[in-house]
Amino acid sequence: MSLVSNLALVDSHAHLAEDRFDDDREEVLRRAREAGVEALLIIGYNVDSSARAAAIAQQSAVSVRSDSPVLYATAGFAPHNVNEADEDGLAAVAALLDEPRVVAVGEIGLDYHYDMPRAQQRTLFDRQAGLASARGMPVVVHSREAEDDVVAILQKHVEGDGLAGVIHCFTESSRMAERVVELGFYVSFAGILTFRSAGDLRETAARVPLERTLIETDSPYLAPVPNRGKRNEPAFVAEVAHALAEIHGRSPEDVAAITASNARELFSLRG
Repeated sequence: MSLVSNLALVDSHAHLAEDRFDDDREEVLRRAREAGVEALLIIGYNVDSSARAAAIAQQSAVSVRSDSPVLYATAGFAPHNVNEADEDGLAAVAALLDEPRVVAVGEIGLDYHYDMPRAQQRTLFDRQAGLASARGMPVVVHSREAEDDVVAILQKHVEGDGLAGVIHCFTESSRMAERVVELGFYVSFAGILTFRSAGDLRETAARVPLERTLIETDSPYLAPVPNRGKRNEPAFVAEVAHALAEIHGRSPEDVAAITASNARELFSLRG
């Protein structure tokens, strides 16, 4: 499947601040724009990655280029970095949330697949969700094998503070997708949707209304078919749009437009 340049896309989750992009970041952004990516979010997962994401997004705003998507950033501690989230680290993340072009708290959440302290993860997730609520910012949530606890913490902050956000790179159950949509959250699908083994995930995607769907690459990870095994990059988000179009019986242009509009609304993107 070739990329279609007339799509208008938003990649809602890309780790573009990683050093794997240091040698060719501008070329990656140029290819993304050629593929139709108009905006993308650079994701932080600890203090250093969040600071780099914010700096790259801010620099792009200073030197606006027509051959690059508009860049935004997030700041937060992912569950994998729970042991770094001391008081100084949390204060540093909170300060980054005041920086220009930082539009969400994330990625945050719970991951029970790996041997990481679960109670500590829950405390960190709850605290960062509260930080987002207090600032009126959305959250970007990582959930792996932690459905009930993720939903419980989100429900607490949605009902108490009107928290909004997205479950990124969704791989959990259809029931969880239904529950978070009921809470007003979005569900984001990545390149896994194109994998031959992802039949159950495609069935879940079919049940999530497009009006509650985002798309992402999670670059540099999880490159979609036909690029599986390569370094993922934002241009490949077009393949996710094509996969969703097939699942929903809609045109790729429709899927791109709807998911881009959803991302712009959730994150209050201006460009």
